[in-house]
Amino acid sequence: MNPSQFNNLETSGELLIDFGLQPVSNRFLAPDRSSKAPNFPLKLRLSKDSGLIHLAEPFPIEEMKPQYDWLTCFEPEAHLDDMVNTMINLPGINQNSKFGAYSFKDDSTLDRLRNKGYRNTWRIDPELDLGVYDKCANVETYQFSFTMNTTNAMKKKYGMADIFIIRHVIEHSYKLFEFLNAAKNLIHENGYIVWELPDCERALEMGDWTTIWEEHVFYFTSSTFKNLLLSSGFEIVHFESVPYLLENSLVAIVKLSKQSNPISVDSNELEKEIKRAYNFVENLNHRKKIIREKLEKIKKEKGSIAMFGAGHLSIAFLSIANIADLIDYVIDDNQNKKGLLMPINDLEIFGSEVLYTKDIRFCLLSLNPQNQPKVIKNHEKFISNGGTFASIFPGGDKDLLVVL
Repeated sequence: MNPSQFNNLETSGELLIDFGLQPVSNRFLAPDRSSKAPNFPLKLRLSKDSGLIHLAEPFPIEEMKPQYDWLTCFEPEAHLDDMVNTMINLPGINQNSKFGAYSFKDDSTLDRLRNKGYRNTWRIDPELDLGVYDKCANVETYQFSFTMNTTNAMKKKYGMADIFIIRHVIEHSYKLFEFLNAAKNLIHENGYIVWELPDCERALEMGDWTTIWEEHVFYFTSSTFKNLLLSSGFEIVHFESVPYLLENSLVAIVKLSKQSNPISVDSNELEKEIKRAYNFVENLNHRKKIIREKLEKIKKEKGSIAMFGAGHLSIAFLSIANIADLIDYVIDDNQNKKGLLMPINDLEIFGSEVLYTKDIRFCLLSLNPQNQPKVIKNHEKFISNGGTFASIFPGGDKDLLVVL
């Protein structure tokens, strides 16, 4: 794998699938708005040299920036205690070591380190270090300003890091090669980088298109991420895929490699990744077809259909499958979202009370699977009244294709 091939995403590899125009999923609209949510072409390409899937043309950065300061993201953290223990037991690391971090997503990791006595920590300041002053901006904007020039200034300001932590950011990178080099620029020759990112393998295997998000440019598996690291001049010290219900988290701890020999991709692994990509499209198209048929039948037999959860997962589910016309109510108990319109079909967002005030007997669950049991428990009355919950995600016992 040659990381520089991704400098031009539109020509890297071959077209895998074209989803047509898709909305910016964080663009919730006020009912009295004068504009519509912007839409842009969403296509996936497949690198035949590496098996890595990526967007053909990322959405414009200025359009992806959240419009509300209450919009945020939550990354899995149950594994962080173990991750921190692995970090502090790395060769050469002690309580005088310097720990740098990329964003607010790393704050809880730095807190854990400080609680263990590792207090020499710093984190990139978006305003002072990246020149990003918009309070609504997030990692989708930060990555664009994370360059050799800005990291040169950070080195002078903070010093070289013994460990630099970057959780759930690299998949957002518009300029992957430059991003990797900028990260290298912040560690000394014996330092480490801790990467964490979504493991897309299960979603790709099952044809789960909700894994596709316009803010994620790259869709890594264990194999494709290892190949990227090795091809980018890193030695892998620690690597694992931490299991979670929605998607696993890949954790890789690397240091600069002393070898300059080019790394070749294992042909068997490459063949497996390419086959997985093709199967993803086949399974996705099959699942889309069956789901539309099932929901049309439900709507005919039971009436209104609701969806619980107003986020990018639900928007991808509806928009990519072109089934928003089958949904009557979108439910979310986030007070900030109530009354706003989804960026697809102008679907209004209601509180969960509509499960009882409207004639709803079927509700899709589009929130993280780890939160779905809580919602079901909180709304046992809906079930006792004859209602049914079903998950949009494949594989579990609440999968709507299992329930129906």
